[in-house]
Amino acid sequence: MSRQQLKSETSLLSDLERRELIGYLLALGRERAPGSWGKLAAKLEDRDSAHWVPEEQLDRVLGLDRPETWIATGCWWTGR
Repeated sequence: MSRQQLKSETSLLSDLERRELIGYLLALGRERAPGSWGKLAAKLEDRDSAHWVPEEQLDRVLGLDRPETWIATGCWWTGR
């Protein structure tokens, strides 16, 4: 199955099915790169606000400030 076919099929999934697929893909990534998950966990647990990224900067980095990326990232329903 091609990536385009996977994308097309994925777009037909319900919200619950998409969340299950996302969880599965994250679990696969965890198996392949276990060290990176520890880094991510440490960043998420960091309570020092001096280390936080402003929301506007995060939106810019993730492309969420550009409407054309909303659908691709799954953020189309939030409008951000």
